[in-house]
Amino acid sequence: MEMRVFGRTGMRLSVLGFGCGAVGGLMVRGDPRDQERTIARAIDAGVNYFDTAVQYGDGESEKNLGAVLQKLKPASVMVGTKVRLRSEDFGRISNAVTKSLEGSLSRLRLERVDIFHLHNGITVVGGGEALSVRQVLDEVVPTLERVRGQGKTRFLGLTAIGDTRALSQVIDPGVFDSAQVVYNMLNPSAAVELPPNYPAQDYGRLFNHTKAAGVGVIGIRARRRRTVRIDRAPSDCESTARTDRLGYEL
Repeated sequence: MEMRVFGRTGMRLSVLGFGCGAVGGLMVRGDPRDQERTIARAIDAGVNYFDTAVQYGDGESEKNLGAVLQKLKPASVMVGTKVRLRSEDFGRISNAVTKSLEGSLSRLRLERVDIFHLHNGITVVGGGEALSVRQVLDEVVPTLERVRGQGKTRFLGLTAIGDTRALSQVIDPGVFDSAQVVYNMLNPSAAVELPPNYPAQDYGRLFNHTKAAGVGVIGIRARRRRTVRIDRAPSDCESTARTDRLGYEL
């Protein structure tokens, strides 16, 4: 398994991580024996990063991952989890973030996680379930720094969803160590410029911002369940495949 240094953290993570979400369902509703065998095989193959969240099965993913890791007791395995704040939590962000992390640690049977990601969308002014740039930098980040100081997480992360301009504004200060960034073959805009009128969000070469800030990147949404219809390939799009009337999964 190829290993890479993760941003400025010094952690060496496998290029493939193990997602414990509900898409496949194994770590949410799978048989415990299958969960143990699968994680053991992944570790044997060199995978050393496991990603979970309280939202995955309302805590079931964290509980199941914690049970397996406690039984296997692998060396040098990294675990990341997440917090997603509800709009009703916005008046008590510090308490909600702290309570969420403490619940995750209990379910995972760990004293700390390696990365704790903020999992809300981020926009310039906020609204709905999205946090504003100022809420992230002025309220969420100080709370994350505090729980890190208490030894409950090693590194701070965010999921880079929301307005592109807002995402760069929270990444540029260098207060986060990790960013989960959308990147796939039909939307590579975190790395390259998109053609005009391309039918996907333009992430504005966000990788330039993460690199400048020393932020490690975890690629997400390599496949999407939403279909984008492309009737003609853009004139400046290099392709060897026909795209007329084809539906692509993004």
